[in-house]
Amino acid sequence: MRGVILAAGRGRRMRPYTDDVPKAFLEFDGRTLYDRQRDLLEPYVDGTCVVLGYRHETVLERYDPVDPIVLEGWDRYENAASLLLALERIDDDLLVMNGDVLLDERVLGRLSGQFGALGGRLNLVGCVPGLQSTETAIRWDETGRVSAYGLIEGHQHAGFGVVSREHRTAAMRILRERLEDWYPCVYPRTPTRPLLIPAERHVELNRPTDLDRLRAWLASDRIRCA
Repeated sequence: MRGVILAAGRGRRMRPYTDDVPKAFLEFDGRTLYDRQRDLLEPYVDGTCVVLGYRHETVLERYDPVDPIVLEGWDRYENAASLLLALERIDDDLLVMNGDVLLDERVLGRLSGQFGALGGRLNLVGCVPGLQSTETAIRWDETGRVSAYGLIEGHQHAGFGVVSREHRTAAMRILRERLEDWYPCVYPRTPTRPLLIPAERHVELNRPTDLDRLRAWLASDRIRCA
């Protein structure tokens, strides 16, 4: 499969840290989140691209990312448009990661193994266990298929997953109709199963208060991260 990192958004809640670059290009111990994400994905994908928008000129000049895709009009759309660009360009299974998420490498090992066990027939979406209603969430039905996504009571969406090549055409059609939506809207509308992951093996950078949490997470001897 191929990898894609979605990093086109402005990250307003992280200001002033994102005044110059998107969240994926903030640096920790001399390395950007983007660099760490690429290293995490490398064992499981045949190359990783990154979708840029906000401050893309700065990112291209300062960091020279591998295989960039620029979303023109990024400020008019949500990240559904970012995933659509990647799917239009890449005819393959696509491992999608939000630009503000880091994972323990064991999580990606489970994701890859389960996707392979399913024969690539279903999408997978990462979720943090435990019902909640404060973050965007995933729910599924009695058959184990994802049935709802959004600001609902459910399991927190963990910012990563796989869109199977088998459902690429349907996903592109859905995203074209929902450019002002968040890309996980494809999961309830195409055959998708959840992948529940331990909360402590996932960290997300949303607000300045998350900076210390991310540093502590990276420094923990219980975490395996690039």
